[in-house]
Amino acid sequence: MNSWTNRWLVWTGPLFAVIFVGALFALEGNSPGEKASANEVVSYFESRQGRTLTEVFLTPLLCALLLLFTSQVRNMVRERRLAAGVGPTVMVAGSVLWASGMLLGSTTQLAVASASHHNQDQVAQTMNVLANDVWLPFIAGIAVTLLGAGLTVLQSGILPRWLGWVALVAGIVSLAGPGGFVGFFVGPLWLLVAGVMLARAPRVVRLDDQEVLSTTTAPGAPTQAGIKPGART
Repeated sequence: MNSWTNRWLVWTGPLFAVIFVGALFALEGNSPGEKASANEVVSYFESRQGRTLTEVFLTPLLCALLLLFTSQVRNMVRERRLAAGVGPTVMVAGSVLWASGMLLGSTTQLAVASASHHNQDQVAQTMNVLANDVWLPFIAGIAVTLLGAGLTVLQSGILPRWLGWVALVAGIVSLAGPGGFVGFFVGPLWLLVAGVMLARAPRVVRLDDQEVLSTTTAPGAPTQAGIKPGART
């Protein structure tokens, strides 16, 4: 894969974060809780049908951006022959679960909006209860993604170690039930920061069995003992 493609793909992480946060604040409202009456559910979704459908149909794009980013990070680790253990695989698996959680949530939202539009009050109320309780795979996906990302960074050194520790700690906390809200905020932010750092990192040029950095190493990135910054074996 050429360097231009690598540079483009790492921006999928920041783009995901921007769209995710933008949709959260611009499209999400104070949706009815699981105890809301049928009339409350129908009234809410009928008044916000356009926003709901926009949010729903943005989900496939978000899933694609997320999977592209985590797959590209794994690919970069492999291309540079960095020892990362199971971290990259866990990260990609977590992003698949995260994307599945987003799709499941959007599917239930679409079902509620459709039932509300067709005046199927009881169906809308039932689906609304389900929509309020499908957060588990979503939060689990974020947690596993952060765990894998943390392990990848700490073992490979592809990014500063502090960024790896942030992901690892946030991932562990997110697995602890109510602590899931930590991953909800840290996950997109971590993708934003990591993507920008990878995009601005020095370009790696392969010469036979060696890798030479075209500029100096990124601030905070480790260097191998006995090797000048700017060259890897």
